[in-house]
Amino acid sequence: MTDLLKTINPATGETLKTYPRMSDDEMALAIEQCQAAYQDWRQRSLEDRAKVIKAIGDELRKHVDDYAELMTKEMGKLYRDGQEEVKLCAGICDYTAEHGPKELASEERDIMSGRKGIVTYSPIGIVYGIQPWNFPLYQAIRYSISNLMAGNGVLLKHAETCTGSG
Repeated sequence: MTDLLKTINPATGETLKTYPRMSDDEMALAIEQCQAAYQDWRQRSLEDRAKVIKAIGDELRKHVDDYAELMTKEMGKLYRDGQEEVKLCAGICDYTAEHGPKELASEERDIMSGRKGIVTYSPIGIVYGIQPWNFPLYQAIRYSISNLMAGNGVLLKHAETCTGSG
């Protein structure tokens, strides 16, 4: 196993970029940092989380062409399909930011004998996603944004062939 990951343009064979492979110590540190971030993130209000997620969507929209070009180079995706993938991901962020706070709000329910119960949605921890190459941005966004909205932390291990766009 080499200590570098390479992204290679499948159309030309050109090496696009090399990335250092994480050592075991770096991986352990990333997990520790994610756990520390999760401890803070889980305490934030649903509305605060929604603002951050909306901002992620806004940033994706600002860089549609950059991401589409990168996906074209890394995996041979048609440029227009890359643009659509980025726009879809921004839409997922928008939808989650708009509907997440209501969907995850605690619910009061009537139970027997006139009593009330409360259903509360609580984060569970860090979610680790191992994602494939075919939709590099979408695969990362589809699992991470909903989990971030729910207050979880996320870690990503993407396919090596699309390390940049993943």
